[in-house]
Amino acid sequence: MFVNTAAPTNSQAQASASAGPSRSIPSLSDNASEAQQQQLVEQREMSLTPRQREKAPVRLRRNREVELDDIRLDETVSDQEIDLLISQYLENRGSPYVAQLWNEQVLGLGMDISRKEQIEDVERAILDGDYGSIEALISKPGLLRLQTQKAFLYLCYRQQFLEHVENRESQKAFNLLQKRLKPLEHYQPVPYDFYSLSYLTSASTVHDAPTFRDWAGVGPERERLTGTWRELMGSERGDGRNDRYVPPDRLKTLLRQAAAWQVSQIDQQLPDKIVKLPTLLTDYRPLLLPSRLLFRHTGHAANVKCVGLIGKDGRLGVSGSSDSTLRIFSTEQSTTTHVLAGHTSRIWSVDTLDTATIIASGSGDGTVRLWDMNNGECKGVLWGDGGDVYSVKWRPGRDDQVVTASYDRILRSWDIEAGKQVRTFSGHSQSTLAVAFDYTGNTIASGSKDKHIRLWDAVGGVCIKNITGCLGEITSVEFDQEGRYLLAGCKDNSNRLWDLRMQRNLYRYTGHQNTSKNLIRCSFAHNASLVVGGSEDGCVYIWEREGGAHDGSVKQQQQQQSSGLLAPNLIDTTPGAAAITPSSSPIPTAGAGVSVSVNPSATAASAAYYPPRSMRAAPVNHSTSGGINVRPLKVLEGHGEGAVFDVAWKDGTDKMISAGEDGIVGVWG
Repeated sequence: MFVNTAAPTNSQAQASASAGPSRSIPSLSDNASEAQQQQLVEQREMSLTPRQREKAPVRLRRNREVELDDIRLDETVSDQEIDLLISQYLENRGSPYVAQLWNEQVLGLGMDISRKEQIEDVERAILDGDYGSIEALISKPGLLRLQTQKAFLYLCYRQQFLEHVENRESQKAFNLLQKRLKPLEHYQPVPYDFYSLSYLTSASTVHDAPTFRDWAGVGPERERLTGTWRELMGSERGDGRNDRYVPPDRLKTLLRQAAAWQVSQIDQQLPDKIVKLPTLLTDYRPLLLPSRLLFRHTGHAANVKCVGLIGKDGRLGVSGSSDSTLRIFSTEQSTTTHVLAGHTSRIWSVDTLDTATIIASGSGDGTVRLWDMNNGECKGVLWGDGGDVYSVKWRPGRDDQVVTASYDRILRSWDIEAGKQVRTFSGHSQSTLAVAFDYTGNTIASGSKDKHIRLWDAVGGVCIKNITGCLGEITSVEFDQEGRYLLAGCKDNSNRLWDLRMQRNLYRYTGHQNTSKNLIRCSFAHNASLVVGGSEDGCVYIWEREGGAHDGSVKQQQQQQSSGLLAPNLIDTTPGAAAITPSSSPIPTAGAGVSVSVNPSATAASAAYYPPRSMRAAPVNHSTSGGINVRPLKVLEGHGEGAVFDVAWKDGTDKMISAGEDGIVGVWG
């Protein structure tokens, strides 16, 4: 999603000028006192024309921030309007069947015949005195809202109660009052109606209560209740839901307005053009790129091969080293909580779960060990016969299954409770170095020394796709949150982003070194809007996922970067860190997150461009090594001599850690 924050265009300025005479508006100074600011605000408001004052921001007109608690909505009306917005959204998405179900079940549209039959069934039940079936009849989907159902049900039970009193069936009347009317007391049509009914339990006739002196008898009162039902259904059917005008894309417009309000609350300089939001599921928070090394965790006696962040908050991290140990450490201070010993060879891989306290580690001794992060004890060992375990990953949503990539070219799926293999995946011609699950846990990606990436059916165990576009060994693989894109680290000095739906290589992230050292890894960061990775030169590299501008102009690249998620004061705008080299032909691709198909001004040269069906070229062969070259957005120095093997950045946190050949674990901020 894009929120426009650009200055008004010339045409907009002319339109503003035409709305009224030009007036001098005093400006607010950041250094002015509160009293002076108040005076300036009042002067500025007085200088506005009535038309301008009507359109002035709430902050200017009311001189205070508007909190969410200050907003009051009519719940009944807002619920109906939200239903209409959802209906419009489903229709725009090209889901007519789902939209039809929604209209029928929620809005009650397109059901004229069946609705008429339902209304007649209720009328017949009232006239026949069959009150026991009325509750089931009026609760059918699309007929009445819940609150209206209960209010009408009170009237029906009230009518039944009065008939019991009229027929001198006092015990039935008393039971009905306690079991049916009492729970619906707050739906009474007039105040003290329930108390009048309670009085009638000891009366001889209905007319003994002043409230019911106009009681006309069973037959006429049933006719009156039927008339009430018809009026109610007429108002429900004729409430304008069929004919109410909903502006085009109203739901997205409201979401943009809400996002614009959130962005405006951030106390920093706003970008010149647009703000790109990676997700609508959380509040907007500007991205602050790490700029310095906060802590250097020492203790390992050899190089650190892998790192991972523990839990959703990332307050703890874990590292695996060639000294055959793992260490659990704090990311907020330079302390180590546990040292995990048990492996007899170097630790190649480590993986954690957000919802569990178990850590899985893969080692050169051919085993996978499971550790309790609270006390550092080994909870179990998975013994294999495939040699070095280069990668281990938990299956999403499960704390009892892991998958491993081993030296013997085979992937293995493990049941950790039973301590045995569940399934093997064979197909690579050389050692498998990397493995990953998609978010569903039903698809596995693997990378190998044979330079191939394979996608597997995690349940059936068959290979469903083979990608051969990389020119070097595959050292890491990772899916994005939606499972549409795959990031791979290659030993050809590049990390590559693959569009699995279009089956092509979109971007090549370059600038780092990855040709000779073992397992230089990369991964997504910040809701997959960034790519982070290590390098043989001892630096941590950060790339913008979609690469910004596609031409060689540094100025345009800086403008593109400043209009994205990145805080302007933290963007590395040096030519060497921002240059982007286009490929021989631009490769169109959809943007990430909620930005897909939202920017109507996208051109063929932008990453958000998606050509119409008639203009699309034939499918690209997987072996094509194309893709737009993307240079680093930021390069962080801090490790000693040697490579940086692994980098981890937990989404929703500002924690980033790195594993170095110098035996140091770096914590960046």
